Amino acid sequence: MDNVERINLGNGINLTFIDTNKFKTNLVSVYIQRPLDKKEVTKNALIPIVLKNGSQNYKSQREISRKLDNLYGSSIFADVTKKGERQILSFKLLVTNDSYLDEDIFEEGLKFLNDIINNPLVEEDGFNKEYVEIEKNNLKDRIRSRINDKSKYALERCIEEMCKNEKFSINENGYEEDLNSIDKKNLYQHYKNIMKTSPIDIVVAGNLDKEKVIKNIKNIFKFERQKNIITIPREEIYNNPNTVKNILDKMDVTQGKIVLGFRTNIDFKEEKYYSLMVYSNILGGGPHSKLFMNVREKASLCYYVYSMVEKYKSIMFISSGIEIQNYYKALDLIKNEVSKMEKGEISQEEIENSKNSIINSIRSVSDSLNSLSDFYYSQGVSGSNETLDSIMKKIRKVTMDEIVDVSKSIKLDTIYFLRN
Repeated sequence: MDNVERINLGNGINLTFIDTNKFKTNLVSVYIQRPLDKKEVTKNALIPIVLKNGSQNYKSQREISRKLDNLYGSSIFADVTKKGERQILSFKLLVTNDSYLDEDIFEEGLKFLNDIINNPLVEEDGFNKEYVEIEKNNLKDRIRSRINDKSKYALERCIEEMCKNEKFSINENGYEEDLNSIDKKNLYQHYKNIMKTSPIDIVVAGNLDKEKVIKNIKNIFKFERQKNIITIPREEIYNNPNTVKNILDKMDVTQGKIVLGFRTNIDFKEEKYYSLMVYSNILGGGPHSKLFMNVREKASLCYYVYSMVEKYKSIMFISSGIEIQNYYKALDLIKNEVSKMEKGEISQEEIENSKNSIINSIRSVSDSLNSLSDFYYSQGVSGSNETLDSIMKKIRKVTMDEIVDVSKSIKLDTIYFLRN
């Protein structure tokens, strides 16, 4: 079992230390939290990729690559994601553990990562113009490429329609129409503002001396902060739709995509959430699930079908790829499987298979430093002290009655269909 400790460093900065000796590498992750906000989402998406291009001490990709080579082939990553109605800017540095080397490089790695985040390449009160323009074009391509993965696109469109008046509908990569108004100066001013006002989490995972890590983090990471750090409100999760929204999109596709969006009305902080995890897995969590066995295998009505739960927003989705002429048959059969769950038509074998599937997925988290870091960061964001072990124990305890009870709070909100 890994030892995990959270340390408040003050000024809205938290350190999570994960002590594990399973890996030959150490991972340092810096997460910057912002509210999902249409006014700033595109700028936020640009900032990590612009910063990764160069800093005052490492002005180009060539200089950054040379530095990473000197750090024994270390790797740096920068990205943006969303968790519920929060947009997360992340920077990560993966370095070889000092015990496998002839010298200590961890501290030098921290200095390099701090330089990328806190010491950006600034020219005439703005970021480097060339880097900003390159990354605006790259982001434009990423936004446009959403449409290439039709199953993912259908899921995102369902979210947009289902949560039309909620922040959760905002795409974490931003919007193409915002890019023209962004330049090197207003992006830099926005960067300075978010660095001063955003909650920041540093997660260090690996085989390291905790006290030395704390000392290094305090000495090296110099964030310029204001006293008033923003508070990001919890998502609204309780919603009982009066009618079901039916959304139809037409596109040049050979395979239809159905996405059903459900309001679960279950807070991830409740014990019932673990029953919801088992419920969703029985319904559409893999080859053992009702949807896979009955809609895909027996009826041969779809190419794929699965269900998933969005933890922070408390929404469940069922997604399927079908022959377009089979829309009504497939939809009826999917609804029928949901109805079976509410009636308690669930075998003990289905419950055990689903519990084992979830537990295997949870165990696999500890096979990757990145997964471990993201997991414990997410736990911190959600104010949870649950560990991988405690979650597995709670999954094991879920009963048939609890699964049926969960099914009664789940309400269909939106049916999205992408067809030719």
